[in-house]
Amino acid sequence: MQLCVWMAAWQMECCGTSFREGDKVSWRLRHPHSAELAWLDTVLHDGAAATVNAIEDHHGDPDAPLTEGTVISIATLHCRFEPEPVAGSGLVTAVVTAEKWNDDLDERHLAGFLIRILALDSAGSQDGFSINALSSARVRSAIRHPLSVRRSPNV
Repeated sequence: MQLCVWMAAWQMECCGTSFREGDKVSWRLRHPHSAELAWLDTVLHDGAAATVNAIEDHHGDPDAPLTEGTVISIATLHCRFEPEPVAGSGLVTAVVTAEKWNDDLDERHLAGFLIRILALDSAGSQDGFSINALSSARVRSAIRHPLSVRRSPNV
């Protein structure tokens, strides 16, 4: 099953390892808290937060089971902060590799990565990440990934 995973920039900079499309990954994923990603709807558009099925969290529960899968696509999200995220300032850029360190784009700072993975399916779970709580409509929405994407020139 495909999952749309959010990885915050600070998580990558702190403890992350670069990865690219096609790589096998093994991450501890958790479901987003109800209002945790609402700011995505502010910087991009209404409904963007609902496309995220999971959050990769290096600092979460160390006993949480690992989700294994293959990276299908990666996009960076840059936006302006004043100090809160600025409405409409989000820019999603498709990239081939998620680097540990990323440059800002003019006044936009890297907020994080939107990563699509094909997770191993094991009778309703991805090695512990339960999909039972996800509605099929939400999963279809994540697969379509309706965010506007700009291809990076280095792709």
